[in-house]
Amino acid sequence: MKQNIIIAGGGTGGHISPAISIAKELEKLGYNIIYVGNKNSMEERIAHKNNIKFCKINVQKLFRKFTVKHVLFPFKLVASIKKSIDIIIENKAIAFIGTGGFVSGPVGFAAHLMRLPIFLQEQNSFPGLTTRKLSKYAEMIFLGNKGAEKYFKKEKIIFSGNPINSTESTLSKEEILQKINFNPSNKTIFVMGGSQGSKTLNDILEKILPEILKQNFNVIWQVGKNNKDLIEKYSHKDNLYLFDFSYEINRFYKISDLLISRAGALTLSEIEYFKVPSLLIPYPHAAGNHQYHNAVEMKNKGLSEIISEKELNPEILIDKIKLMLKNSDKYLPNFPEVKNSSLIISQYINNSLKRIKW
Repeated sequence: MKQNIIIAGGGTGGHISPAISIAKELEKLGYNIIYVGNKNSMEERIAHKNNIKFCKINVQKLFRKFTVKHVLFPFKLVASIKKSIDIIIENKAIAFIGTGGFVSGPVGFAAHLMRLPIFLQEQNSFPGLTTRKLSKYAEMIFLGNKGAEKYFKKEKIIFSGNPINSTESTLSKEEILQKINFNPSNKTIFVMGGSQGSKTLNDILEKILPEILKQNFNVIWQVGKNNKDLIEKYSHKDNLYLFDFSYEINRFYKISDLLISRAGALTLSEIEYFKVPSLLIPYPHAAGNHQYHNAVEMKNKGLSEIISEKELNPEILIDKIKLMLKNSDKYLPNFPEVKNSSLIISQYINNSLKRIKW
């Protein structure tokens, strides 16, 4: 009979994608996975898409600024911990894995109360609040960024790298270009603002879009779910492909010569895996300014260039795009061979669970 493992992580794709990747590897090792997350959430949709059992709780984040929603926070927190305990008991779960985001907090605390082994995966150089709080209960903490080492006990941490969806498109580069009506002789720029979209990236791209298309570049533009009006506004243009969210984003990496994006930890892991030179514009309000530190690390490796949001303007961006595409060959030899982090993490967890006497 297969044993059940609870996994939780949500709020953004940066927490959900590692959870799904780890879950898939653990399924190969013979475990059943139960994903716990908020109802009507991104994690619910993605878990169902990947045929992973999903159980719903109802918890809200603790907003940094005071709002009337703070009044509901303690009640929802207690209710979601109780619900998580019920899910653990009902499914006879033997372990908990948390990949961050506020939704993983009550599930992890419920796992602690039920004395389950707890495993955490942290993507960033500055760990999130939930991971920091749960770390004192954890058996192991898998890090995607060495900068996070100082926040945890040394005996608990394992530098694994960040789990990503490494499934490559079965279509060839030529077939993907043809499918989205791109000129195969043009260089392709991929502008990615994340699942919610980035207003800064969207606004600056709108300003330079006529010039970029005049230069005979193909442009893939992820506008985000909150900006679908841009798809209607620009969908008629040649050599331009817009989308809000995609479950097959890896095919866009496959055809890209340059990525323009924020500097979230998961994105940087994907950049290294798919070997795409990148122009990074770190989000300046990230906790601990971790996106800037992430970006500097990529630049030092010779994989990326950086423009701070404060310095960003159309002229600088156009010049940097042209220069990077002209000299793209200088970045490619610097890309390392990337290990399968999901496999590493799942093997550590499997070996740890085998040592426990049930």
